[in-house]
Amino acid sequence: MLDRLKQQLAGAKEFRRKRGRPFVILTYAQSLDGSIAACDRRQVRLSGAASMTLTHRLRSCSDAILVGIGTVLNDNPELTTRLVDGHSPRPIILDTRLRTPSDARLLQRKDCACWIISHRESDGARRENLLKAGAIVLPCQTAVDGKIDLRALMKILVAHEINILMVEGGARVITSFVGARLVDQFVITVAPKLIGGLNAIDDRGTGMDPFVPLVQVAYQQLGNDMILWAQPDWNSA
Repeated sequence: MLDRLKQQLAGAKEFRRKRGRPFVILTYAQSLDGSIAACDRRQVRLSGAASMTLTHRLRSCSDAILVGIGTVLNDNPELTTRLVDGHSPRPIILDTRLRTPSDARLLQRKDCACWIISHRESDGARRENLLKAGAIVLPCQTAVDGKIDLRALMKILVAHEINILMVEGGARVITSFVGARLVDQFVITVAPKLIGGLNAIDDRGTGMDPFVPLVQVAYQQLGNDMILWAQPDWNSA
């Protein structure tokens, strides 16, 4: 399945030119009951070794990798490809109010600077602290709900020639990208665990379509995990 996706990604530059946005891969791990974290948003190890390696291979195919500020505060990820050969994608944080800690791991990366997407009128002192820590702060338009306007973000990424964007979470980011119909490929790891925690997608009050048909569906078992590969059929949603 990964080889098939790589063939599709070979045309990502033309996709960006025609569609005016990057090709978006949405990937995350969930339990059998749809949880991606504990109820208190505490990180829970879900992916096995083999499926985690697959995630790193997907990262190596991407120009940039995006997470929300909640993921940074709760998990403090590195978002590198340390498990495989290949380049690590540029990290991007959606952080409207610039809450990213100046000592976050994503700001310690030596290979490339972390982009932080914030509100145009975000706090100046916080901005200066993050700039001193090595981040690049990119102001972006916000939507009526106060969150980053993802369509406006796509224009920023196009201007910076990002062809392939990998989105890893958390739940609010996953829900927002699905709600905005800005997903081209799902790669979802389903771990044989029951968590009873935070759902990956919460459509309450988002205006999101309650039913998103998936096509080109394939399944792959890696260790004890099941990997779902699928594309959304937005025209039928």
